[in-house]
Amino acid sequence: MTGASIGLAALVAGCLWLIAHSFVAQANRQQLNDMLQAAVIRLERQIDLAVISMGELGAQGPYDCSPSVSKAIEDIAFRSVSIREIRVSSPRATCWADNAHEQLFQASLAASDPVPAINPAYELAPMEAGEWKGLMVRWTSEDGSLTAFLATAGLLFDILPGELRDHARMDMTLSDQRLVSSYEPEVAADLDGDFSDFTKASDRYPIRVRLMIEEAVVASWNSNFGSDIVAITGLFCLGLGYLGARGLVRPPTPLRQLDDALSRGHIHPVYQPLFCLSTGRMTGFEMLARWTRPDGTSISPAVFIPLAEDSGRIDRLTFALLDRAGAEIGDMLRRNEALKLSFNVTPDQLIGSGFVENFKVKIQNAGLNPLQLVMEITERQPISDVEAALSVSRELSALGIRLAIDDAGTGHNGLSSLHALQAHYLKIDKYFVDGVALDRKSAVLVEVLISLASQFGMEVVAEGIETEEQRIKLLDLGIKEGQGYLYAKPLPASDLIARVENSVKPLPKAA
Repeated sequence: MTGASIGLAALVAGCLWLIAHSFVAQANRQQLNDMLQAAVIRLERQIDLAVISMGELGAQGPYDCSPSVSKAIEDIAFRSVSIREIRVSSPRATCWADNAHEQLFQASLAASDPVPAINPAYELAPMEAGEWKGLMVRWTSEDGSLTAFLATAGLLFDILPGELRDHARMDMTLSDQRLVSSYEPEVAADLDGDFSDFTKASDRYPIRVRLMIEEAVVASWNSNFGSDIVAITGLFCLGLGYLGARGLVRPPTPLRQLDDALSRGHIHPVYQPLFCLSTGRMTGFEMLARWTRPDGTSISPAVFIPLAEDSGRIDRLTFALLDRAGAEIGDMLRRNEALKLSFNVTPDQLIGSGFVENFKVKIQNAGLNPLQLVMEITERQPISDVEAALSVSRELSALGIRLAIDDAGTGHNGLSSLHALQAHYLKIDKYFVDGVALDRKSAVLVEVLISLASQFGMEVVAEGIETEEQRIKLLDLGIKEGQGYLYAKPLPASDLIARVENSVKPLPKAA
């Protein structure tokens, strides 16, 4: 190390204490943002439940107040903690889960000014009916409207840790600033002076959460960092000073790294098997992307997949993975025609210009049989052009390619994606599967999704199965196929081929 490098390193190391404090402050801000995200997700889940429940009602046929419809809306209101009331309205009839609430809610409903969600079939509005406050979620179709009234008073109660609650205020609002829920300390925090303002908005519904907290609290919270942080930060400063002196701190941009990884084949497929829940027989596998650097380190798909989508490189990534899959497992697929290969495509990819034509050429070049392919369209992103999606789905079906709705029940599209895509499979998200054996509400949600799939002639696949109890419960609910660590983690091609050819021993049948 030269004298100049030593001097610069020592100078940079002098900032150690300030950087350590800055590190803690930044970590505090990240924790507060995470808390806001948790609050947003909490309300999203309540809206999801309402949307799924209304979808179940809508799938039963014309909106009326027949005994079956009345029983269905009573069951929904009874089994949900968050849904206070359900209303069905059409030119034929209007009815409520509990008719005693009609007068209480009707005036507030008439005065509401709803805000449309990303899917314009759904609208949201704050509600006040007497002393009750909450959120209205309304789904409107050609047959009429279904309305759910959600209790939101306690949504923000336990988001903040105890040491911050006396120094902060939180508001949950719609995009037009109307209040949905709020938290204020018993002794109102003085936010007229210096305070920090944090905001988090949902990318699925027109809702946002705002946190106002005293600046001094943000700076002092979690301030007792240990000697290990000081030591690590010191070494980082010394190293940065040395590299800075040599002019080496010029990392390539993330996009350059992504382009280089795609060119060199560092992003490669792995395959997570799907299996029959009753026999353990493998029925296919989902292709997933992994980025492994030459030194063996990995970059999370949660980092590079959004980067590829936002930069317009997602088609290139998808087609590169299909090329690799054809080379790695094409022969095995041709020997096992009953197996299916599924892979992910975004709604924007699906309706992109020339997608079907390019896709046909790519799978032909890769030697993949379209009759064995399942294209999974995530529900977490909106379908911006429903008519275009329907046209593309028909073209793909004509080729023999089946479609699946991934992350069902967690996204923007609701029943519109079932109609627009005319999908063959509905994949239940791991979020619902996690509690299915322990939580009655999770089981009810899964039952609702199964009912919806049945109404649309779709098969159901459960994701994220990790325990034998989950497998047995899902099988009892009527699901025949799934994937998850209980059966296999994502496998490299060589392990997948060995597993298929060795006819792995099936799981025991449910008792």
